[in-house]
Amino acid sequence: MNNQTTEKSFSAFLPVALIALASIILLTWNLIIVINQHSNGVRISAQQEIQLAQATQAEAKLKQMMTDLVEMAKDDADAETIVKRYGIAFNPPENAAKALSPATTKAPVKTPAKVPAKAPAKAKAPVEETTDK
Repeated sequence: MNNQTTEKSFSAFLPVALIALASIILLTWNLIIVINQHSNGVRISAQQEIQLAQATQAEAKLKQMMTDLVEMAKDDADAETIVKRYGIAFNPPENAAKALSPATTKAPVKTPAKVPAKAPAKAKAPVEETTDK
């Protein structure tokens, strides 16, 4: 018999390599998911901007149509019937009236610099009246 060692020595490289490989696969998968989510977010954001522009455009057209209908209701019986039936009322915003006034088209008036207010004078303590008995 040979006295050579026939036992295999246990190598720690294999478990470490398997853990490293599993970690690389897991992190790569997570990176792919994050990249897909980012691209979907960018795409959805672009779609929302388009929808917002379309909604703003539709709102402006609807406001114009309602304004025209209310104006027509002053002279036309059919338009007046529609306005009364659906309870349509148009009140222009206050900002629009201010924007159209000639006073707002002038240069802004400079306001004087704030002067610190003087401290109020200290009130005197009430004097108690004493009566001699």
